[in-house]
Amino acid sequence: MRNLSKGGSVIVESHHIIPSSCGGSNLKENKVNLTLREHYVCHVLLEKIYRDTKFHAGMCRAVVAMNQRGGVSSRTYQIIREKHITNLRGQTISDSQKRAISDANKGNKSRTGHKNSPEHIEKLRLSRLGSKHSNETKAKWSQIRKGRPAWNKGAIGELSPLFNVAKPKTVCPYCNKIGGVPSMKRHHFENCNLKKVI
Repeated sequence: MRNLSKGGSVIVESHHIIPSSCGGSNLKENKVNLTLREHYVCHVLLEKIYRDTKFHAGMCRAVVAMNQRGGVSSRTYQIIREKHITNLRGQTISDSQKRAISDANKGNKSRTGHKNSPEHIEKLRLSRLGSKHSNETKAKWSQIRKGRPAWNKGAIGELSPLFNVAKPKTVCPYCNKIGGVPSMKRHHFENCNLKKVI
């Protein structure tokens, strides 16, 4: 693989040398610039390398994310991505488009900490009051749940090994905190409070 620096007419993407799902950091030392085609081929190879390990699911997710439609060759992926990037670079949003986007989002209370009023909560409660499931529906649910552990009893038998798999850990180079990869990537490394102080 060629290690290409950014610039020129070649479009490159940043690739983790040690995959992030295997505990690799987001630090500059763990990244390399690859062409779009090289990046795609790397992830296909990583999926094959990690096939019989606990990291295989992460490798599959990376390939699927890069190849949403399936069955696309590395060359096709490169062409599609280059067209997409070129289109984004030349794109400008007019003031009327910005206003239309703003107007469409006005009143959208999802993910804003919005709480329903007591009147609305009461209205929802009353709409559900008196609704009962038929005996036929209850029998179906009962049949489906037979043999499964109760939700509050924990997994037993064949399910228990799934909950005992050790998750990969990583260490923040700034504060030396040890933790799970996803939360550490979010709150440490480049976002670590000690890094901001230094």
